[in-house]
Amino acid sequence: MARIVFVPFPEAGHLYASFKLARQLSSCGHDIWYLGIEDFKEPVCRQEFKFRPIFSESIPKGFLAQQASGNTEPFEAILSAAQGDGERSDLLPEFAKVFGGIRPGLAVVDLLLGKAALLSKRCGIATVLLNTQFYDPWEDVRKAADYEALRDIPELVLCPLELDFPRSQLRDNCHYVEASIDEDRKDISFPWQCLDPGKQLIYCSLGSQSHLIHNGHKLLQRVIEAVSERAGWQLVLTTGARWSAQDLETTGCGGSIFVNRAPQLEILKRTWIAITHGGFNSVKECIFHGVPMVVCPLIRDHPAVAARVLHHGLGVRVNVHTISVESVKTALDEIDTNPLFHVRAGRMQRLFRERERAGDAVRIVLSILDSNELANLNRMPKQDYTAAANETITCEHGRQSCSSIPGKLS
Repeated sequence: MARIVFVPFPEAGHLYASFKLARQLSSCGHDIWYLGIEDFKEPVCRQEFKFRPIFSESIPKGFLAQQASGNTEPFEAILSAAQGDGERSDLLPEFAKVFGGIRPGLAVVDLLLGKAALLSKRCGIATVLLNTQFYDPWEDVRKAADYEALRDIPELVLCPLELDFPRSQLRDNCHYVEASIDEDRKDISFPWQCLDPGKQLIYCSLGSQSHLIHNGHKLLQRVIEAVSERAGWQLVLTTGARWSAQDLETTGCGGSIFVNRAPQLEILKRTWIAITHGGFNSVKECIFHGVPMVVCPLIRDHPAVAARVLHHGLGVRVNVHTISVESVKTALDEIDTNPLFHVRAGRMQRLFRERERAGDAVRIVLSILDSNELANLNRMPKQDYTAAANETITCEHGRQSCSSIPGKLS
C-alpha cells in the first residue's frame, strides 16, 4: 500500500474532478490524502478521504464564501503576492513541511500548481499532473518555456480524446483518459418530492464560480422567465453562492425549484435539457447522462468547452452579453423540437461510459507508482523535503498575475 496525496487547485471544479480517481485508488488499498485550503475539508471528508490543510493563515476557512461576495482577492492574486518577485515561492516550504509529514509515495498535482509539482518531483516523489480543463501549457506561447521543467511528468487529461478537437500529435506523457465521473460521490440533500414526473425537467446551473460572472443575475432571471412560459416544463435552478431565490423575481413560477446548490449528477439523470455556463465538469456530466445543452459561456475556459459542444452537435450556444428571454426560449425550443440533439448526446454518452469502464486513469497511475523505485514510505528523511523547497524552482506559472494565468480571467 502506498500513501497518495492529491493537491487540487483551490476551486471546487478542480477538487470534485479528482474524487473518482481518488476513490478508485483507495479501493486498490492505497492511503488517500488531500492537501487543500480549509474550505475543502468538508467535501473531502464527506468522501471519507484524509485531509491536511495548507495555507491556513493566508487562506483561512470561509475564503471561498468571501471570494464569492467579492470581499477578498482570488487565489491567483494571493499566490502571486506571496511569491513576490523572486523565483522561489514563499509558499513552497509549507508544501515541503506537509510532504515531509505525510511522506507520500505518489503525488497527484493540479496542472495549475506547477511549482508544487516541481517540488514533488525534486523530492523524488512519483508525480502525476491532473488536467481538469482543455488547456495544454506546452502549446501556449506564454507558458511553454515555464513548463519545460514539467515535461517529463505524466499528465492525465480527465476527458476522452473524442470530445476534443482533432489534434495532429500529443505530448508523449499526455494521456486523455475517461471523464472520471464519480457516481459514488456523496452529495448534498435536495427536495426530491417537489419534482413533477409529468413535466420535462430543465436544469440550470452556472457552476461554483457564478459569482465571477458579470450580469449573472440577469442571466438567471431570463432563464426563469423563459421556462415559466412553458406549461410542460419544470425548472430546477441553482443560484450559486452569491445570490438566493429572494434576489430573483419568481412570481408566477409555481413548481420551479430554487436552491443555492444541487446534487448535479442525480439531477441530470432526470433532466431533459441543461442550461450551463460551459464549465468542463458540468459539460462532461451532462454528456455522461446524455443531456443536450444550452451553453452560455462566460469566463475562463468556458468558450473553449462550448466550442466542443457545438462542434459535436451536443447543444446550442447563447451569447451571455445579449441574452434575452426570447433567445433562451429559442435555444430551448431548438433542442426540444430537434431529436438529433438527444441522438448525438446519446452517442457521446455511450462513448463516455465505455471509456469510464476502461478505467485508463487508475491503470496509468498504478503503473507510474509501481515503476518508481522510490515509491515506498521510508525512502527519504524529512529534512530532504525542506532542502528541496529551498532550491530554485524554474517553473514560473505560480507567480503570474491573475490576468495571465491560463484559463483565468483576462
